[in-house]
Amino acid sequence: MSAVRKIDPIYYLVRALLVAGAVASVFPFIWMVVGMTLNPNDVVRGVLRPGNEFALNWQKMNKNYAVFSFFLNSASVAVATVLGGLAVNSFAAFGFEKYKSKARDRIFDILLVSMIVPQMAIVIPLFREIAFFKLLDTRAAIVLPSVMSVFIVFFMRQNFRMFPTEIMDAARVDGAAEPAIFLRVVLPSMKASFASAGIYMFLAQWNAYLWPLMTILSDAKKTLPIVMSSMMRAYTIEYGGLMIVVCVSTFPVLVLFLAMQRQFVAGLLGSVK
Repeated sequence: MSAVRKIDPIYYLVRALLVAGAVASVFPFIWMVVGMTLNPNDVVRGVLRPGNEFALNWQKMNKNYAVFSFFLNSASVAVATVLGGLAVNSFAAFGFEKYKSKARDRIFDILLVSMIVPQMAIVIPLFREIAFFKLLDTRAAIVLPSVMSVFIVFFMRQNFRMFPTEIMDAARVDGAAEPAIFLRVVLPSMKASFASAGIYMFLAQWNAYLWPLMTILSDAKKTLPIVMSSMMRAYTIEYGGLMIVVCVSTFPVLVLFLAMQRQFVAGLLGSVK
């Protein structure tokens, strides 16, 4: 006779809790999609069945807000931050890890200590600096302060630490210059860490609110978080249109993470392939 399988209640309890947690995490997205089709009263009352107000909500949104123009503003700022940030932070991390000097560790320690300084403590000095260089109300005012990230330097240095120095020495013996070693030897093996750093920087800039609010003065250059905040402060809140804007803001983030989740996880684990 085959042995009777023992039922472990803890196992099924854990599975049930995980399923409940998954459903709870998906619920806001379901409510967001359903809310696009409802009138404001139904959204406030918490109606969860799809309605027929999507076309009207879309019309009101396009009439009052140039959402796709704001979408392009957010996208251009985020992409510029990622490209510039990956270049600057990767070179800094590579230099800190692979090139020795007497002051290297002390300088890196100072950078790490700077991470404990809250953002609010440097907002006013940074704003005055941007104003001094006459960069207010430009995309450069948003991008330039966000390009350098101590966390990204620290993160990428940990990944560069796993890259064998012997391979770099072999490339030098073959006559490769230092830029060529970084671009042709090291970089192809660090795609996972670059993907993780890029996703992190994209999300941080895509969701940024305080700094763009302070530096962008004209309506045509505003980003999506500022627009959503303006919609929430309106005398009459059009919840259906707000849900559409939230969906437009969320969609690129979901696509980016789903497309690069394998590289993101591999980069966090510090894998080098």
